[in-house]
Amino acid sequence: MLNKWMISLSLFKGLNPQNDLSPLKELSLFLRSCKQTVICAAGLCTMALTSTSALALDKVVLRINFTPWGMHAQYFGGRAQGFYKAEGIDLEIRPPAAGQQNEVMIATGREQFGVTNADAFVKAKGSGLPVVAVMADQPDNPFSVITPVKAGITTPEKMKGMKLAWFQANVMGLIEPVLAKGGLTRKDVDFVTVARGAEVQMLAAGQVDGLFGYSFGQALTLEGKGFPVNVMPVRDYGVQFYGTVIYTNEALLKSNPDLIKRFVRATIKSLIWTHDNIEEAMKEIVAVSPDRELKLESRKLRMIYDLYNTPDYAERFGLMTDAKWQSSIDILAGGGDLPKKPTAQSMYTNAIISSIDEAKDLAALVKQPAK
Repeated sequence: MLNKWMISLSLFKGLNPQNDLSPLKELSLFLRSCKQTVICAAGLCTMALTSTSALALDKVVLRINFTPWGMHAQYFGGRAQGFYKAEGIDLEIRPPAAGQQNEVMIATGREQFGVTNADAFVKAKGSGLPVVAVMADQPDNPFSVITPVKAGITTPEKMKGMKLAWFQANVMGLIEPVLAKGGLTRKDVDFVTVARGAEVQMLAAGQVDGLFGYSFGQALTLEGKGFPVNVMPVRDYGVQFYGTVIYTNEALLKSNPDLIKRFVRATIKSLIWTHDNIEEAMKEIVAVSPDRELKLESRKLRMIYDLYNTPDYAERFGLMTDAKWQSSIDILAGGGDLPKKPTAQSMYTNAIISSIDEAKDLAALVKQPAK
């Protein structure tokens, strides 16, 4: 080591041919030069690492299906915990666009991923948009007929003549099996078209007799406001229909499957973390949607995790099947909500979820209640 220093000092002296410095000053200048060199080198390394890190992050947009509420906590919570960044993703989460623009934006490649209801996804696919589901989120749809307990509408046959709050985007094919069970048709119910968000107030005010909504959504909101309700889930009447899915466009799946895999893996990790940190994840929702109530939204999310405990996810979380997609397609088409039927096989791929080990871990975890 001493020899190396002597050689370096000799080289330094070579840069000072007049040699008009005392040995002590010469050594001091030499050491100062070494220190500056080390500092510069360290700075350059830091700049290089920072630039490399920034360049390594893929900018990704996730378009969600509603203004942020309980069902979106894993995305916001996972982003805050750094799961997406750890997979090299700079994630931006955007609220829904008007109409069917969500699916158009993902289909055209302007955005990379979307979370959507299965009915909207089937319609998009039926209209020819090149989108593909890469992971199921909610394996069963939560749609239900929700009525006040005091109304006494507890079975389908009692729905005759009722006023039912209905969104224009709702699928008639989802409620028809319920009506049929009671020997009814669409003509036996007064479907009152309402703006999204008005249905709870209208039911509470007695302007309608019931609403068509989510078992873990409007039903809990009404109960939280002091209006106990009866809930008739359509899945109890033979409706096999996916709830929500994560999807991308076919071109991105083909050109950059690694990005798809990293995004899905980060989402699975986020779901794993959220399972044991419901309220902490929900704080991220309240931060972007201050009108949401932490306790109520946390209760909703725990109910969603209960839905995750299904035979569909016995082996891996997020797996999909031809049979359930075919049922979803047939229900939409049978209700007149689908001009053209896509094939079940064209709706999805299990290749991504099958390659992620964490999907098995999550499948095991959701057998236990979320905390």
